Amino acid sequence: MLCQFRKIPVFAYLAMAWILLFARPDLYAQGAGAAAVSSQTRQDLQLRQQLKESDSQGTSNRAVEEESVTAKALPEDMGNLPIMTEPARKPCFYLTVDTQAFYNSNVLYAESGGQKFAAWQIITTPEIGFAPSIQEERYSMFFPRLGFRYQFFTYAQSEPGSPPYNSTGISANNFQVMNPFASLGWSFSDDLYLTFSANANLYQGSGRDWSAYANFLDEYPLSWQATWFRPIADWNSINVTGYASYVLANPTNFTRTDNNLTLAWVVNPLDELGLQAYASFRLAKYTGTNVAGQFDNSDRLDFQQTYGFSATYTPVEYLSIRAFVSWTKSDSSVAVAETGDFEALNAGTGLNLIYRF
Repeated sequence: MLCQFRKIPVFAYLAMAWILLFARPDLYAQGAGAAAVSSQTRQDLQLRQQLKESDSQGTSNRAVEEESVTAKALPEDMGNLPIMTEPARKPCFYLTVDTQAFYNSNVLYAESGGQKFAAWQIITTPEIGFAPSIQEERYSMFFPRLGFRYQFFTYAQSEPGSPPYNSTGISANNFQVMNPFASLGWSFSDDLYLTFSANANLYQGSGRDWSAYANFLDEYPLSWQATWFRPIADWNSINVTGYASYVLANPTNFTRTDNNLTLAWVVNPLDELGLQAYASFRLAKYTGTNVAGQFDNSDRLDFQQTYGFSATYTPVEYLSIRAFVSWTKSDSSVAVAETGDFEALNAGTGLNLIYRF
């Protein structure tokens, strides 16, 4: 097995809106806001990862294929026969730290004016993973990946909110997510790529005191993603990505299915500069039983549309700096105070560092 980490350019998209998931009844009073924002932000990051991976497929697949063997010409006095040599081994482990700060115009993703207020959110994500490429020609189209990320969600200065946020402060919503993951990619061609993945999202919160954190929600998504990549010229391309997942949740009072379609246009005017505009559409179906004191979650259907733009500057191989903006509109078949029907604007900046070994 030839270890090679497939370099993924960093594009941040905090765009998609998500739906309020459920905390345990005994934690609901103190953790409802954290549950709402955590699941929404989780969807934001899933979309961002989806766009990162879709943007990389066309170039990375060709690079892997070209590096499987290297031809070197012999000196002229020895004739024109070429010899084949194996490429140098490359690292198959990676360590990355990503941080981003952005302004959210509707931090609770609420429809009613009394619950709508803005805040700054900071997300810090260290991640370690194993991403080899397979040297055996018969299986070289497969790309396994195994890793673990830990995410820290912090809420900073905000506008005055409604009770209880006007007294406890927005930092009462701080939480963390542990996220082990595994995936298997399959490159059908230079233009088409398919990925199957399994994740566990374990939520801990809320507030500033980490020692008092309690687990309020677990999600277990099983998903597939298909990406079609088409270069238009040397400096721009289009990506079409379809994503579907089935999510089990603990407490087990509901399940969820998601279907996403994302259209992206990528422009690289300079080697160090990447620009991307995209539109994303999501249809989510919730099924389950209602729990007293929590939001109605039975037979709920949500449709969300998101439009975004980002600029990423990569001055050196291991560092990327980005700026982004996105707008989301959500419509739900069930009228709820939070995360059903809403509009939200996100805008901010981010930094990514990566080390391969």
